[in-house]
Amino acid sequence: MLKIDKKFAVTVTISILVTILVYIGIVTSLERPTLSRTPLSEENAVSIVIDKKNLNSSDQDFVTEFVNIKGNGSFYESNINSNYVGTHLGDSHPTINNANYFAWKVTDRMNNFTYFVDALNGEIVSEISQ
Repeated sequence: MLKIDKKFAVTVTISILVTILVYIGIVTSLERPTLSRTPLSEENAVSIVIDKKNLNSSDQDFVTEFVNIKGNGSFYESNINSNYVGTHLGDSHPTINNANYFAWKVTDRMNNFTYFVDALNGEIVSEISQ
């Protein structure tokens, strides 16, 4: 009969549990934004567009949507609470450095312009006239 040392069994059990917890942590971190990377609110995105483009519009003149925009300008539906990228919604100009962004698509209905505001730092990364 094989005799297993208790310390060895406890060490192996703890190692397996820690590995499982780390795996769960990594998988769930990909599904949700972290506290240090919390997206801007849609109201802040609209305010950034109004300020940076010197617009005289009110908040009612804008429609917002959370999207993922690729470096080539194609944008896709997204969810602010996850890293989900859904179906293709349309195309814009390429982003400022050809990078991909989770962004607020802010459409100015008065001036027929659409701006894409980086959801993390508030930079306008692309725009297109309708």
